[in-house]
Parts: sequence; structure tokens; C-alpha cells
Amino acid sequence: MKFEIVKLEELSGERASIYSVIVNDETDHLFGQFVHENTPNYPNEVKDIVARIRVIGHKTGAMEYFFKHNEGKPGQGITALFDRPEAKLRLYCIHFGKWAILLGGGGPKNVATLQEDPKLKDENYLLRKISDAITLRIKEKDLQWKGSELEGDLTFDDSE
Repeated sequence: MKFEIVKLEELSGERASIYSVIVNDETDHLFGQFVHENTPNYPNEVKDIVARIRVIGHKTGAMEYFFKHNEGKPGQGITALFDRPEAKLRLYCIHFGKWAILLGGGGPKNVATLQEDPKLKDENYLLRKISDAITLRIKEKDLQWKGSELEGDLTFDDSE
């Protein structure tokens, strides 16, 4: 799998940097795909999610209570963005403390666990692979945090 981490400048701000991932030469990043896939059926929820992310970037930072934690294995930082209790959409993220998040994909959650929904399971497990690859690069010192900015080689290709 090939992927590239991209900073979403329009959502990032002085409080947090917002990132997403372009996988296998797709034309859009995972969060852009999430927005396009879900806007037709859930326009208000998508608008709320984008507004929440903009607030995270510009006003509050990625506060712990904005996220449902433990959506992956311990240490992977996989979370889901909290929304209104009646909201149907689930957006998976990698939470890097108050200063940065990486937005993945997701979709409507109509089941008790993500394993019961192939789409949610695929989106979640993709982020788990991405998290593991990022962690390895940080350990190898090919990536590092400079404040809220992720610096280094942001292109990954496990076929090399």
C-alpha cells in the first residue's frame, strides 16, 4: 500500500494541525472522500463535522473529550470524532494529542460494533495500518513533530 500524509491547510489553524491521507494515488484524501460519500444522505452531519474540525484547528485544539478513544489497538491513537448523540456518521481519526489529528474515513454507523459493518471495519483497519507505519517512521527518526507540524518523509510505500 502506498500513501501520503497531507496537511489540510483550510482546516488547520493556530491550535492544531489537521492532516489526512491520500492512498494509492487516489485523486482525493480520505477525509475528502468521506465528505463526498456522505454529503448526499447526511448533509447536516457532514457540515457539523467540518465545523467541529475547523474549531479544533483554529480555536480549541484536539481536546480529549472531542473523541471516542480506543477504536484501535493500544498505542495506535485511533479515535472516532464525537458528534451529537443522535448522529449517524462515524469519522475515524488518529489523535496526536492536543496539537494534531489525522482524519481518515468512516460512514454511517447502524451497528453495535464496527466489525459488523464491512465499510466501517475497512476504514478503521486502514487507519490502523497507517498509524503503525507512522509510528515506525517516528521511531526510525524519519518523521518528527516540530510543534504541531509533522516533518520528514510523508510518503509511504510498503512495496519498496
